[in-house]
Amino acid sequence: MVAAGQGLYLRSPFGWTLRESLQHAGHMADLAEDPTRMNLIDSLWLDVKQTEGPVAVGAVLEFEGRAPSIDKIRERVDETLVHAPRLRQKPEHSRTGILQGKWVDDNPDLEQHVTKRKISKGGLEAEISKLLVMPMDTHRPLWDISVLTGYAPGQWALVWRLHHAVADGEGVTMLVGRTIDMSPDGMVTMTDALVAQADAARAARRGPVDVTLDAGDKLRTALVGAFSDAAAIAAATPATVRALLRMTPAPPTELAGTPSPGRDWRHIHLSLSAVKAAGKQNGATVNDVIMAAVTNGYRKVLLSHGEDLEGREVRAVMPVSRRTPGDTRSNNQVSAMPIALPVGIGDPQKRLKRVVKQTQQGKKSLAPAVLGSMQDMATKITPAPLQEFFVSHGGWATAWVTDTLVTNVRGPQQPTYFCGQEIKYLSPIIPIGGGLRTVVGITGDSAHASEDALLLAGIQEGIDELVAGAPK
Repeated sequence: MVAAGQGLYLRSPFGWTLRESLQHAGHMADLAEDPTRMNLIDSLWLDVKQTEGPVAVGAVLEFEGRAPSIDKIRERVDETLVHAPRLRQKPEHSRTGILQGKWVDDNPDLEQHVTKRKISKGGLEAEISKLLVMPMDTHRPLWDISVLTGYAPGQWALVWRLHHAVADGEGVTMLVGRTIDMSPDGMVTMTDALVAQADAARAARRGPVDVTLDAGDKLRTALVGAFSDAAAIAAATPATVRALLRMTPAPPTELAGTPSPGRDWRHIHLSLSAVKAAGKQNGATVNDVIMAAVTNGYRKVLLSHGEDLEGREVRAVMPVSRRTPGDTRSNNQVSAMPIALPVGIGDPQKRLKRVVKQTQQGKKSLAPAVLGSMQDMATKITPAPLQEFFVSHGGWATAWVTDTLVTNVRGPQQPTYFCGQEIKYLSPIIPIGGGLRTVVGITGDSAHASEDALLLAGIQEGIDELVAGAPK
């Protein structure tokens, strides 16, 4: 888990050179709001069989000071329910098992969904690790909030936990953001601010409309755009092929495997300004610096195994949102981008340069669009029973295409508040399962907790090495 005081989170480093319509190819028809619709990925997460606990995503909000009363927190959440249909719905499978499931209305009991307790021992990370294996009743809305106190003087935390069927990372941001304010007085929520930002960006891209264009001008403009997109696709083809080849099946490595019982959640806080300085010094983005640090983390883990790392790479997958900016729906709209972490490179700067080269290639790649289109096709042609069978029995196959997942979750770029109190840190919760026993931001299984600690220490070391070389 990598977070920072205000705004350092992994965001997808893979920008797009094509038009927005290409970014969401084959997906735009699904944008009509239907609060009862359960898409393929939503239902797949419901079908995943875990050794224990649900496949949960969420967020950890950390504060300084005294926690508000539980009644005040419940009141703030209750204000959100009218704008967040998924928080007042539960899943319902079709009677025949052939059709896709759906969401049906339910009335959440906030005394059960929002609870407060004092941690007597173990600390915040240990308590969150326990929360990740707590069951969720599928006969109720699939979310809960835990308010935690007592783990450190003058500190408290609020932990949102949602079943992955409810939302992907961007969906969690939009949903949880309805309870997060941009000022202490609570006039504008984070979700409202993100929607307004997306609307302003779209308006800026459109620019002024020239109403004097005749039909011929419009046709010529459309043809120029079509040829431009065709040229972009041709230029992207090598990068796309290169990216997809990184997902060629191969025997699982020592980093993968079925997770053991128990979970291990860890996080660190980093200086955004220091990371930016390290990136600027090396011609890299914040994301590049973080990815290079993650590479160092896995390098340390493999070295502890006594592995020969000459020319070695760790296969990773990064989720890529297919969500149109400003889309607030609670569901899963995600594709993926494979990336190879160059753990065989010991020099921090050289390691970062290799990461930068890959992310630049990723910006030209259409791999997420290709994988997303395959997902859309599977949704339309695969009967629900087959989907459930493959997901329930095929989780092991993930280890054949990737060693780990490195998530990218958008964070706020300015101070935010909950119930009038400033949020000091906002970190995501990411699940493990299938053939992946460790993901970054760091969630692992309890049997490999020592490796998780080494991974996190390696990430911190990787950051420190690059920051040390940046101008003061």
